[in-house]
Amino acid sequence: MARRVFGRLAREPLVHFLLAGFVLFAAGQAWRRHESLYRIEVTPAHVAQIANSYALQFGLRPDPPTLEALVQRDIHDEMLFREGEALKLGQDDEIVRRRIAQKMQFLVQDLSPPAEPSEAQLAAYYAAHAARYATPARATFSHVFFSAQASGDAAAEARAAAVLKTLPNDLSRAPDRGDAFPDLYDFSAYGPQQVARLFGHTPFTQAVFAAPVGRWSGPYRSAYGWHLIHVDAREAPGRQPFGEVRDAVRTDYLQDAQGAANDAALAKLARRFTVVRDDRAGGR
Repeated sequence: MARRVFGRLAREPLVHFLLAGFVLFAAGQAWRRHESLYRIEVTPAHVAQIANSYALQFGLRPDPPTLEALVQRDIHDEMLFREGEALKLGQDDEIVRRRIAQKMQFLVQDLSPPAEPSEAQLAAYYAAHAARYATPARATFSHVFFSAQASGDAAAEARAAAVLKTLPNDLSRAPDRGDAFPDLYDFSAYGPQQVARLFGHTPFTQAVFAAPVGRWSGPYRSAYGWHLIHVDAREAPGRQPFGEVRDAVRTDYLQDAQGAANDAALAKLARRFTVVRDDRAGGR
């Protein structure tokens, strides 16, 4: 019975027509996929993205010969990528996955540079980020060192306290009253970060910018041991005039503006996805 039905259908012209249409459709789809794989369109938007990426990296836009070389390199990379995709070279390859993700990120981000800020915008940005353009506090000081490693922590602290009683305030340096220190005894106009790099984030570093000026005080603990300190002078933090840091303000403004635009672009892309987290309760 089934054979008679299939035999009758095989002789029907309509069936032949439908089968021929399906074959032609499948062939057309395959041809279009092949043609799209080997057809690379260089659009003005993509060239602009290449130029903008170059400008963000080097601080100026590429001249025509440089831009053409960048476009040619991009076309070359696209050819290799598409051929690799056709051969399924990226299947289960973490390096290729990262490369594609990076390329997609470049396409999503930095599509258009932020507009050049006005002087009013720069001034407002400078006022809103004043701490960024402030000069740090500075201190000029000397110290006497007592090694905790040589005599133990408590003994070194006790020695330092005893020596403090013998130091006249008009004596601004006395390295011979303590132990040998592996670095300098006298420091001129050091900022908090410079002191912290040498002595660590310790009570001694805090004392450099808090201890009384013009007399010995301590003992204060550092990463090395115990210290007495004589602060000769200290400068309070200051604000650099806008005119002196205008270029830095402009650079920071443009970088922040571009970062905000990039975040918005990625957030827009994220809205197209549903993320299901099977690795935690609730699944999201």
